[in-house]
Amino acid sequence: MVGRAALIAAACFVAGAATAKKKENGTASKQALAVHLRGIDLVHRLIMIEVDGMQKAPPSNYFTMTDDRGHHYIAQTIHCDPPFPSGTRSCELEIPAGYERHPLQSLELHKGGLHGRPIVVEPKEVKAAWLAAEQAHVPPTAESGTPGSGAAASAGAGAPSTGAPLDAGVLDSAAPRTDPAK
Repeated sequence: MVGRAALIAAACFVAGAATAKKKENGTASKQALAVHLRGIDLVHRLIMIEVDGMQKAPPSNYFTMTDDRGHHYIAQTIHCDPPFPSGTRSCELEIPAGYERHPLQSLELHKGGLHGRPIVVEPKEVKAAWLAAEQAHVPPTAESGTPGSGAAASAGAGAPSTGAPLDAGVLDSAAPRTDPAK
């Protein structure tokens, strides 16, 4: 009986020491969970973010985005760089095709899954990033499509234009054309 009691006491001591060591290590390197929006690339349908306080890169379905129509959607893919020494991790989220046409209103990271506690990006960050992305993505066809300005006015009536279509950028993928005849 005395041997069993000593064995149980030793097991409890070892388990208690291991738990204390885990707590001690976890609180020393623990960083607050936060998400910061760094930029949006509408041409490539990417959202650049920084994630603080996560040991591993979060899966793409932990991110929820909402557009101006109120449609909620998740990131199609995610690519994260190794974390900086501070623990901050830089990631790129891919916007699903078609959703880049509607302004982003909110971006959330759900801790532990879609039903977990959401970490919300500041609405001011989202609005500023979207406006900057729209200004950077002014299609070159917008100038040539208006009468009296751009390449269409300087090319003349019968002369071929500079290769920019007059479709106001609706079908423009922003990729350079490889066939000069079209």
